[in-house]
Amino acid sequence: MTEQTSVSPVPQNQINLSYDSVEDRILIRACENGKEYRAWWTRRLALRLFKLFQEHTFPTENSASHLLPDQQQNLGDIEKYGAVQQADFLTPFREGADQFPLGESGILVQRVDIKTEGKLVRFVMLPAEGEGMTLSLPPGQRYSFEHMLQRVMVAAEWLSEAEVDGSAAPDRPPLTH
Repeated sequence: MTEQTSVSPVPQNQINLSYDSVEDRILIRACENGKEYRAWWTRRLALRLFKLFQEHTFPTENSASHLLPDQQQNLGDIEKYGAVQQADFLTPFREGADQFPLGESGILVQRVDIKTEGKLVRFVMLPAEGEGMTLSLPPGQRYSFEHMLQRVMVAAEWLSEAEVDGSAAPDRPPLTH
C-alpha cells in the first residue's frame, strides 16, 4: 500500500477537543471562516503525544538561549500558567460550518509529525492515506491545546488527575523567586 497524503494548513479561529465514548477516541475540531476540519485521535496516539509534551522542550514566547535548561523549563511553566489562565474555555464551539474539507466524519490520524518553525509548533496530522491537516500553534495556543488534551484524557479515564498534576497544565502558579 502506498501512502499518499497531502496536508491542509488550518489557520484556526477555534479548536475543540472532545471524547467520544462510543468510538473511544478524541475528536479534534478546528474551524476557520465557515470551514471545519475534524480529526480523530486514538488512545495510543494521545498517550504518545501527552508523553511528548512532558519530555520535549518546545519554544516559549520569551525563549532565551542564555538560560540553563531548567531555567528555560521554569520560564515555560510560568508562561503555561499565564496562557491557560487567560485562555477562553467558556465560549462554546461554533457549530454550523458550511464546509468540511476533510469530510463531515473527519480523518482517523495514524501519525502526527511535529515541526517547529521559530516559535510556532506545527502538528501535522496524517491519515493512512489521503489529505491530512496541520495545526500551527504559537506558544499560548499550544499551552491551551495541551491543557485541553489533558482535560479530555482525564475525562476519558485515559489519565488520572495525579498523572496530569505534575505536567504542563498548572492549576496553581509555579514557584518563582
